Amino acid sequence: MKDGKKTILIVEDEEDLLEMYTLALMQSGYEVLSADNGVEAMAWLEDRYADIDAILMDIIMPKMDGFETLKKIKADERFKKISCIFFTNLDGEEDKRQAFEMGASDYFIKSQHTPSELVEKINQILG
Repeated sequence: MKDGKKTILIVEDEEDLLEMYTLALMQSGYEVLSADNGVEAMAWLEDRYADIDAILMDIIMPKMDGFETLKKIKADERFKKISCIFFTNLDGEEDKRQAFEMGASDYFIKSQHTPSELVEKINQILG
């Protein structure tokens, strides 16, 4: 952790959404790292896992989707305790069930919430 700030890794392939959520988190005092797919997220984890407090991750992404990325995160002893929050527009019960069974901390539907509501959710999860 730099300067006592908690660090959030955002994994989102839509640039405008990435910028919007990054800005909201930075304004709330978080350090933000970003990746646009699961492969890049895993590279960040290899490099800085000790610094990362939570991961916000889309499900539908190029190269490696959110479910496959979460599976890899939870299979690695170094990463598995990091809170992983899906933030997606997939609103199906099956997707939600699968996410929680795989170890997701929460499931956030982008189209139903504001960036400030996401920040509140992260504050709750990270205490």
